[in-house]
Amino acid sequence: MPFGPKGLVVTWVGPVPDQAEVSYADNSIFAAAAKANGTDTPTEFPRKYLQALQRVDLFNASMSWNAQAVKDWEKRYGIEMETEPLSIFEQYIKSGHAIFSTLVRHPSVRDPQLFRRCSVVLQRAVIVLADGREDLYLKSYFHSAKDENTYVNFVPSGGLHVSFKSDAIWFPLELTRVIQEPYSYVVLDLLTTGTLDEKQVPKPFLVGKRGTMTLTKQQFQALRVTAKLPAKERAPDLNIPVQNRPPAAK
Repeated sequence: MPFGPKGLVVTWVGPVPDQAEVSYADNSIFAAAAKANGTDTPTEFPRKYLQALQRVDLFNASMSWNAQAVKDWEKRYGIEMETEPLSIFEQYIKSGHAIFSTLVRHPSVRDPQLFRRCSVVLQRAVIVLADGREDLYLKSYFHSAKDENTYVNFVPSGGLHVSFKSDAIWFPLELTRVIQEPYSYVVLDLLTTGTLDEKQVPKPFLVGKRGTMTLTKQQFQALRVTAKLPAKERAPDLNIPVQNRPPAAK
Protein backbone atom coordinates (compact mmCIF):
# COMPACT_ATOMS: atom_id res chain seq x y z
CA MET A 1 0.00 0.00 0.00
CA PRO A 2 1.65 3.31 -1.02
CA PHE A 3 1.94 6.29 1.30
CA GLY A 4 0.97 9.82 0.34
CA PRO A 5 1.78 13.08 2.13
CA LYS A 6 -0.55 12.24 5.04
CA GLY A 7 -0.94 8.48 5.07
CA LEU A 8 -2.09 5.53 3.01
CA VAL A 9 -3.38 6.15 -0.51
CA VAL A 10 -4.62 4.34 -3.59
CA THR A 11 -4.50 5.70 -7.13
CA TRP A 12 -7.66 6.22 -9.16
CA VAL A 13 -6.90 6.35 -12.87
CA GLY A 14 -9.18 6.46 -15.91
CA PRO A 15 -9.71 7.79 -19.43
CA VAL A 16 -11.29 11.10 -20.41
CA PRO A 17 -11.63 12.76 -23.83
CA ASP A 18 -8.35 14.51 -24.55
CA GLN A 19 -9.91 17.99 -24.56
CA ALA A 20 -11.93 17.42 -21.39
CA GLU A 21 -11.90 19.80 -18.45
CA VAL A 22 -11.55 17.83 -15.22
CA SER A 23 -12.08 19.10 -11.69
CA TYR A 24 -13.16 17.85 -8.30
CA ALA A 25 -16.87 18.04 -7.45
CA ASP A 26 -18.73 18.09 -4.15
CA ASN A 27 -21.48 15.63 -3.34
CA SER A 28 -24.43 17.90 -4.14
CA ILE A 29 -25.32 16.49 -7.57
CA PHE A 30 -25.11 12.91 -6.30
CA ALA A 31 -27.36 13.80 -3.36
CA ALA A 32 -29.88 15.46 -5.70
CA ALA A 33 -29.87 12.44 -8.02
CA ALA A 34 -30.33 10.06 -5.09
CA LYS A 35 -33.30 12.09 -3.85
CA ALA A 36 -34.91 12.08 -7.31
CA ASN A 37 -34.00 8.61 -8.58
CA GLY A 38 -32.99 6.41 -5.65
CA THR A 39 -29.87 5.51 -3.68
CA ASP A 40 -26.42 5.06 -5.19
CA THR A 41 -26.42 1.29 -4.78
CA PRO A 42 -28.55 -1.24 -6.69
CA THR A 43 -30.66 -3.78 -4.82
CA GLU A 44 -28.32 -6.67 -5.61
CA PHE A 45 -25.16 -4.84 -4.50
CA PRO A 46 -23.37 -7.05 -1.94
CA ARG A 47 -23.85 -5.69 1.57
CA LYS A 48 -20.24 -6.44 2.50
CA TYR A 49 -19.12 -3.61 0.19
CA LEU A 50 -21.06 -1.14 2.33
CA GLN A 51 -19.94 -2.44 5.72
CA ALA A 52 -18.33 0.37 7.76
CA LEU A 53 -18.17 2.51 4.60
CA GLN A 54 -15.84 5.48 5.04
CA ARG A 55 -15.88 8.84 3.22
CA VAL A 56 -12.44 9.93 2.07
CA ASP A 57 -10.63 12.74 0.26
CA LEU A 58 -9.32 13.05 -3.29
CA PHE A 59 -6.14 15.01 -3.94
CA ASN A 60 -3.04 15.42 -6.18
CA ALA A 61 -4.78 15.29 -9.56
CA SER A 62 -2.82 14.83 -12.79
CA MET A 63 -3.44 14.45 -16.55
CA SER A 64 -1.34 12.30 -18.91
CA TRP A 65 -1.35 12.15 -22.71
CA ASN A 66 0.95 9.14 -23.16
CA ALA A 67 1.38 5.74 -21.51
CA GLN A 68 4.85 6.46 -20.16
CA ALA A 69 3.54 9.46 -18.23
CA VAL A 70 0.85 7.25 -16.67
CA LYS A 71 3.50 4.68 -15.65
CA ASP A 72 5.73 7.39 -14.20
CA TRP A 73 2.87 8.91 -12.19
CA GLU A 74 1.98 5.53 -10.69
CA LYS A 75 5.62 4.75 -9.97
CA ARG A 76 5.94 8.02 -8.06
CA TYR A 77 3.59 6.48 -5.51
CA GLY A 78 5.28 3.08 -5.42
CA ILE A 79 3.01 1.30 -7.90
CA GLU A 80 4.32 -0.68 -10.85
CA MET A 81 1.49 -0.68 -13.38
CA GLU A 82 0.52 -4.12 -14.68
CA THR A 83 0.56 -4.98 -18.37
CA GLU A 84 -3.20 -5.34 -18.95
CA PRO A 85 -4.40 -1.98 -17.57
CA LEU A 86 -1.47 -0.26 -19.26
CA SER A 87 -2.47 -1.77 -22.61
CA ILE A 88 -6.03 -0.52 -22.07
CA PHE A 89 -4.74 2.99 -21.39
CA GLU A 90 -2.58 2.81 -24.53
CA GLN A 91 -5.66 2.00 -26.61
CA TYR A 92 -7.58 4.88 -25.08
CA ILE A 93 -4.73 7.29 -25.83
CA LYS A 94 -4.57 6.08 -29.45
CA SER A 95 -8.30 6.72 -29.83
CA GLY A 96 -8.15 10.35 -28.70
CA HIS A 97 -8.29 10.18 -24.92
CA ALA A 98 -6.12 11.42 -22.07
CA ILE A 99 -5.69 9.68 -18.72
CA PHE A 100 -6.79 11.36 -15.52
CA SER A 101 -5.18 10.31 -12.24
CA THR A 102 -5.81 11.23 -8.64
CA LEU A 103 -4.90 9.96 -5.20
CA VAL A 104 -7.63 8.61 -2.93
CA ARG A 105 -7.16 8.55 0.83
CA HIS A 106 -7.13 4.94 2.09
CA PRO A 107 -8.52 4.21 5.57
CA SER A 108 -5.95 3.31 8.21
CA VAL A 109 -5.32 -0.44 8.51
CA ARG A 110 -2.93 -2.77 10.27
CA ASP A 111 -0.26 -4.31 8.05
CA PRO A 112 -1.06 -2.11 5.01
CA GLN A 113 1.48 -3.99 2.89
CA LEU A 114 -0.86 -7.01 3.02
CA PHE A 115 -3.80 -5.10 1.51
CA ARG A 116 -2.99 -5.95 -2.08
CA ARG A 117 -6.51 -6.26 -3.51
CA CYS A 118 -8.20 -2.93 -4.12
CA SER A 119 -11.03 -2.81 -6.64
CA VAL A 120 -13.67 -0.39 -7.85
CA VAL A 121 -16.82 -2.33 -6.97
CA LEU A 122 -19.33 0.37 -7.93
CA GLN A 123 -19.11 3.10 -10.56
CA ARG A 124 -21.67 5.77 -9.77
CA ALA A 125 -22.25 8.65 -12.17
CA VAL A 126 -24.65 11.41 -13.08
CA ILE A 127 -24.30 12.30 -16.77
CA VAL A 128 -25.78 15.55 -18.07
CA LEU A 129 -25.98 16.01 -21.85
CA ALA A 130 -27.13 19.44 -23.05
CA ASP A 131 -26.20 21.98 -25.72
CA GLY A 132 -23.62 19.71 -27.32
CA ARG A 133 -21.73 19.09 -24.12
CA GLU A 134 -21.49 16.23 -21.62
CA ASP A 135 -20.91 16.88 -17.94
CA LEU A 136 -19.94 13.61 -16.29
CA TYR A 137 -20.00 13.52 -12.49
CA LEU A 138 -18.31 10.37 -11.23
CA LYS A 139 -17.44 8.67 -7.99
CA SER A 140 -16.29 5.12 -7.35
CA TYR A 141 -16.79 2.84 -4.37
CA PHE A 142 -13.59 1.03 -3.38
CA HIS A 143 -13.12 -2.33 -1.65
CA SER A 144 -9.61 -2.94 -0.32
CA ALA A 145 -8.96 -6.43 1.01
CA LYS A 146 -6.28 -8.35 2.86
CA ASP A 147 -8.37 -11.53 2.55
CA GLU A 148 -12.03 -12.54 2.41
CA ASN A 149 -12.63 -11.54 6.03
CA THR A 150 -10.36 -8.52 6.44
CA TYR A 151 -11.17 -5.49 4.31
CA VAL A 152 -12.17 -1.83 4.28
CA ASN A 153 -14.70 0.03 2.14
CA PHE A 154 -14.44 3.67 1.15
CA VAL A 155 -15.86 6.23 -1.26
CA PRO A 156 -14.88 9.83 -2.06
CA SER A 157 -16.80 12.49 -0.17
CA GLY A 158 -17.37 14.14 -3.53
CA GLY A 159 -16.18 13.02 -6.95
CA LEU A 160 -14.91 14.10 -10.35
CA HIS A 161 -16.49 16.49 -12.84
CA VAL A 162 -15.47 15.79 -16.43
CA SER A 163 -16.80 18.23 -19.05
CA PHE A 164 -16.35 17.92 -22.83
CA LYS A 165 -18.06 18.48 -26.17
CA SER A 166 -20.34 15.61 -27.17
CA ASP A 167 -23.61 14.80 -28.91
CA ALA A 168 -23.86 11.35 -27.31
CA ILE A 169 -23.71 9.95 -23.79
CA TRP A 170 -20.27 8.45 -23.16
CA PHE A 171 -19.08 6.44 -20.18
CA PRO A 172 -15.82 4.41 -20.01
CA LEU A 173 -16.09 0.72 -19.12
CA GLU A 174 -13.02 -0.98 -20.58
CA LEU A 175 -11.14 -1.04 -17.25
CA THR A 176 -13.86 -3.08 -15.59
CA ARG A 177 -12.25 -6.34 -16.66
CA VAL A 178 -9.14 -5.78 -14.52
CA ILE A 179 -10.92 -5.59 -11.15
CA GLN A 180 -10.05 -8.24 -8.56
CA GLU A 181 -13.59 -8.81 -7.26
CA PRO A 182 -16.04 -11.03 -9.18
CA TYR A 183 -18.18 -8.13 -10.43
CA SER A 184 -18.23 -4.37 -10.75
CA TYR A 185 -21.59 -2.61 -10.57
CA VAL A 186 -22.54 0.49 -12.53
CA VAL A 187 -25.34 2.94 -11.65
CA LEU A 188 -25.84 5.86 -14.04
CA ASP A 189 -28.42 8.64 -14.04
CA LEU A 190 -28.67 9.97 -17.60
CA LEU A 191 -30.00 13.53 -17.82
CA THR A 192 -30.82 14.94 -21.24
CA THR A 193 -32.66 17.84 -22.84
CA GLY A 194 -33.17 15.73 -25.96
CA THR A 195 -34.92 12.42 -26.49
CA LEU A 196 -33.15 9.32 -25.21
CA ASP A 197 -34.42 6.14 -26.84
CA GLU A 198 -34.37 3.33 -24.27
CA LYS A 199 -33.76 0.86 -27.11
CA GLN A 200 -30.33 2.44 -27.58
CA VAL A 201 -29.25 1.30 -24.11
CA PRO A 202 -27.09 -1.79 -24.74
CA LYS A 203 -27.05 -5.03 -22.79
CA PRO A 204 -26.17 -5.86 -20.08
CA PHE A 205 -27.50 -2.50 -18.90
CA LEU A 206 -30.99 -2.54 -17.44
CA VAL A 207 -33.33 0.41 -17.78
CA GLY A 208 -34.81 1.56 -14.50
CA LYS A 209 -36.69 4.61 -13.32
CA ARG A 210 -37.59 7.33 -15.84
CA GLY A 211 -38.67 10.80 -14.76
CA THR A 212 -37.46 14.39 -14.62
CA MET A 213 -34.81 16.18 -12.61
CA THR A 214 -34.10 19.88 -12.19
CA LEU A 215 -30.54 21.24 -12.07
CA THR A 216 -29.69 24.95 -11.89
CA LYS A 217 -33.34 25.78 -12.69
CA GLN A 218 -33.28 23.68 -15.89
CA GLN A 219 -35.44 20.58 -16.23
CA PHE A 220 -34.00 17.39 -17.72
CA GLN A 221 -35.38 14.05 -18.77
CA ALA A 222 -33.83 11.52 -16.37
CA LEU A 223 -33.26 7.82 -16.93
CA ARG A 224 -31.48 5.46 -14.55
CA VAL A 225 -29.57 2.54 -16.03
CA THR A 226 -27.65 -0.15 -14.14
CA ALA A 227 -25.32 -3.02 -14.95
CA LYS A 228 -23.48 -5.87 -13.24
CA LEU A 229 -20.24 -6.42 -15.15
CA PRO A 230 -18.12 -9.54 -14.58
CA ALA A 231 -14.39 -9.27 -14.10
CA LYS A 232 -12.16 -10.67 -16.87
CA GLU A 233 -14.80 -9.90 -19.51
CA ARG A 234 -14.57 -6.94 -21.87
CA ALA A 235 -17.24 -4.27 -21.50
CA PRO A 236 -17.25 -1.73 -24.36
CA ASP A 237 -17.62 1.93 -23.43
CA LEU A 238 -21.17 3.21 -23.28
CA ASN A 239 -22.06 5.40 -26.27
CA ILE A 240 -25.72 6.38 -26.60
CA PRO A 241 -26.86 8.89 -29.24
CA VAL A 242 -29.45 11.41 -28.11
CA GLN A 243 -31.87 13.08 -30.51
CA ASN A 244 -32.08 16.83 -30.04
CA ARG A 245 -35.46 18.02 -28.87
CA PRO A 246 -37.26 19.98 -31.61
CA PRO A 247 -37.80 23.68 -30.85
CA ALA A 248 -41.06 24.57 -29.15
CA ALA A 249 -43.84 25.90 -31.39
CA LYS A 250 -44.35 29.64 -31.24
